[in-house]
Amino acid sequence: MKTKLNKMLNWELNLKQVQTSNELLRGKVALTRSDTGALLNICSDQYRPFYNNDLLCLVRKIENISSFELEGFEEFGNGKKILAFLKNRQVRKLGQETVSDYLIIGNTHDTTSQLFAGMSNYMFRCKNQFSSSLYPLRAKHISGLNPNSIDPRLLLTNYMNGRDQLDRQVAMMMNTQINEHQVSRMIDAILNTIEPIPLNNETESFKKYWRKKQIEKAVNKEMNELGQTIWGFYNGITFYTSNILQGKGGFGLTNGLSARINKIAWGVSMNNIRG
Repeated sequence: MKTKLNKMLNWELNLKQVQTSNELLRGKVALTRSDTGALLNICSDQYRPFYNNDLLCLVRKIENISSFELEGFEEFGNGKKILAFLKNRQVRKLGQETVSDYLIIGNTHDTTSQLFAGMSNYMFRCKNQFSSSLYPLRAKHISGLNPNSIDPRLLLTNYMNGRDQLDRQVAMMMNTQINEHQVSRMIDAILNTIEPIPLNNETESFKKYWRKKQIEKAVNKEMNELGQTIWGFYNGITFYTSNILQGKGGFGLTNGLSARINKIAWGVSMNNIRG
């Protein structure tokens, strides 16, 4: 994958009292980085952080009972959101493609969400990447939250259930033929969801036109290799987001426009199977 991960998190979360010009602010604490002192958030003193070391402890527990091993960490927002990527040592197939599977465990230090998890896949043939929707672990930042309060076996069970569902969906995509008219309609549906308002600006209109041409080329490439199916179509989209689209989608394309396009394209693809 193009984005490099940090092998370890070399900083921890600090909690500090919040002080105004002349007094302490009761009921509030500041969350800061231990290395730079950067402020991540101010929140209630009832907030229970899940520290970086807590996340590492949870990762080690998963490693001890599974075929997953830590690949590294990725930070967003200067450390406000952190993702741990665990790679499955067992190489698997997705459709007929050889892939690396990743289990993702995420945490936030800005109080925006609970702990969450998901999975990501990397295809060796074409370097395509996409990630599943991240789901909450029902572990809130309240009193009692620690690595021992999260069952790693439940995490692995959810991963396997999600992976089995993905296999079934890919099988349906591989068995659903589509024609040129359907391909064009599906691409338009994706683009109109990304940019739903008609663009009057000539420069922005050209960007949308150029994006459509790039997607059409990527889709044609993948459908020529994988067949005139929805699976071939979706691989064309992930080829575009993984190899052509500029920007920082993150390791496994969990963030930004690439992840958004993949998610929209997945919905459009599944709707055309049902339809």
